[in-house]
Amino acid sequence: MTSTIAPKTTPDALMSLLLDQRLVRTATAASDGSWLVRRTAHGPKVVLEGPIEVMDYGLGLLLDAKLELEEAAA
Repeated sequence: MTSTIAPKTTPDALMSLLLDQRLVRTATAASDGSWLVRRTAHGPKVVLEGPIEVMDYGLGLLLDAKLELEEAAA
């Protein structure tokens, strides 16, 4: 599992959370603010080109996880 050092921005913190919760397998930040993310070990790599894309992607994953938990509890 790839992780970031200490989160410095909201997208960094969000990716750190997604890694900690195992909602993504790898998340690697680039110096230009983009991220290379892979949800599963053999899944496709997704390039997130800036903080807005990172936030949209991450919040979408968190929403999916929440809905799955609610469905399992019902």
